[in-house]
Amino acid sequence: MQSTSNQKLYIIGNGFDKGHGLACGYMDFYKYLENNRKDILTTLSEFYDIREKSQLWADFENNLEKEINYDSLTEIIKENTPNLASEDFRDRDWYTAQYEIENKCDELLKELRKGFEEWINSLQISKLNKTYNLDPSAYYLTFNYTEILEIIYKIPTSNITHIHNKVREKLIFGHGKNIEDFNVKEALYGSKNPFISYDINGDIESHEIGHEQFAENAVYTFYDKMRKHTEEIIDNHSAFFNQLSNIKEVIVLGHSYNEIDKPYFKHIAASISPNAKWILCYYNDEDKKHAIKLMKELNIKQNQQEYKQSNTLKINL
Repeated sequence: MQSTSNQKLYIIGNGFDKGHGLACGYMDFYKYLENNRKDILTTLSEFYDIREKSQLWADFENNLEKEINYDSLTEIIKENTPNLASEDFRDRDWYTAQYEIENKCDELLKELRKGFEEWINSLQISKLNKTYNLDPSAYYLTFNYTEILEIIYKIPTSNITHIHNKVREKLIFGHGKNIEDFNVKEALYGSKNPFISYDINGDIESHEIGHEQFAENAVYTFYDKMRKHTEEIIDNHSAFFNQLSNIKEVIVLGHSYNEIDKPYFKHIAASISPNAKWILCYYNDEDKKHAIKLMKELNIKQNQQEYKQSNTLKINL
């Protein structure tokens, strides 16, 4: 990464690409699948409500976790309960449900990734025009997968970090929930202790069979594969964060300031000058509200905060 004279850092979100007229919203992803990969929608339908107006497409990455229907996985566990009394019973029968869930979930993740990357790679940016006034000498941390900064704005690639990778690479996407907060039994059975009961003496009895525990481990692994491993991503980009100590101004453009990206902002705040000014651009009042909340959580002083409507950074307004 090159040194900069003005010590600026731009943090770029999906609203930046949208501001150029690019069809890169989650609803556009749905339309791409509907028009080009209905087979992937069919795979998704085993776990989600895939209808156009479903909550899944309202906030796709977060709702990968929030909107998932675990009933199909619970059914697999029930259907593959080993029959200990059968002459055909073998020890491997304990693992049948686990293998079935692993195959089902791995197929979902493979197809989901295939569709997502095909969609991102299909986005055409060559005919887009410059829309915002940007400093070409600044550092850029972008959450976007496109190369608008490189191709349209001619920002040196050495100044740009695609925190979740970019087109033609293995893209990083998924929900942002902590694995520690996931209770697999509650997800599958609607209760944290579904197999616990009490006998007439008040003693605890467990009715869980071994195959259920193996299957639950498979669901737990699936949940982990479906999320962004934020701390690992930050560690992988330690060279970028280590070079931010002299940053005096941060401009956030195109972000909705949601919870999923908060760990990155927290790490940036800890890496830059404690007196740095934050210019927080917003598209609507809801975004501004989230930005104010984020600054409070990061303990940024009010005299270091400035809020601007995103359009004020556009060219020739």
